[in-house]
Amino acid sequence: MTAEPKKIRMQVLMRRDLWLRDEGLTVLLGALLLMIFIVNPIAASGVFRGYAAVIHDLWLALTLLSGVYAVGWRRRAAVVVVVSAVLLFALRVLGFAGGAGVLGLVVDSVLMIFLISTLGLIVVWQTFREGPITRQRVQGSIIIYLLLGLFWAEAYTLAAYLDSDSFAGNLGTERNALSGRLTYFSFVTLTTVGYGDILPTSSVTRTLANIEGLIGQLFPAILIARLVSMEIAARQTNNPP
Repeated sequence: MTAEPKKIRMQVLMRRDLWLRDEGLTVLLGALLLMIFIVNPIAASGVFRGYAAVIHDLWLALTLLSGVYAVGWRRRAAVVVVVSAVLLFALRVLGFAGGAGVLGLVVDSVLMIFLISTLGLIVVWQTFREGPITRQRVQGSIIIYLLLGLFWAEAYTLAAYLDSDSFAGNLGTERNALSGRLTYFSFVTLTTVGYGDILPTSSVTRTLANIEGLIGQLFPAILIARLVSMEIAARQTNNPP
C-alpha cells in the first residue's frame, strides 16, 4: 500500500520536473530572439553609444543564464557554461579583448564559439530525448536553428579577425558593429537568401558559407522527419495495438 502512493508521487514529481525543463526552452528562445533581432542590431548601429558593449554583454549574459536554467538538470554541463561565461565577461570587463589587439579578439570569439556549441549540443539532447512532442520541444528546434546562425556568425567573426580580407563589404572595425553585420550575413546565408551586400572573399569564409548554406537547406527537412518519427513512436508507446 505504501509503495504505490510513493510511486505515484515520484511520477508526479518527474512530470513537473519535465515541464520545468521544457519551459526553460521557452525562456531561452525569447532571449535569443531579442538578442539576435533587437539587441545586436541596435548595439551595432551605435544607438547605445558608449554603453553598447555593456548592454550587449548584459543581454548575452541573460541569454546564457536562461540557457543554464533550461538545462540546469545537467549540473556538469551547466557548470561548464557558467565558468566559460564568467571567463568571457571577465576578459571583456578587464579590457583584454580590446587592449590585447587581435589576440584578445580571437580569444573572445573562441570562447563564444565554445559556449554556443556547448549550449547547442545540450539543447539538441533536450529537444530530441524520448517522449511526446510538446510545444516547447518545437521551440527547442527553433533554438537549435538560431544557435547554428550564431555559431557561424562567430566563426565568420574569428576569420575576419585573423584575416582582414576575408569579406568584401562595409563591416566596420568596432567589435559590436562587426559582430552585428556578420550575424546578419550568417542568417542571410543560413536561410539562403543571399543579398550580396557582404561577400566572403577568402577560401576559409567561402567554405564556411557553403557549409552553412547546405545546413540551412538540410536542417528543416531532417528536423521535420525526426519530430514526426518521434511523435509516431510516442503515440505507439502510449496506445499499443
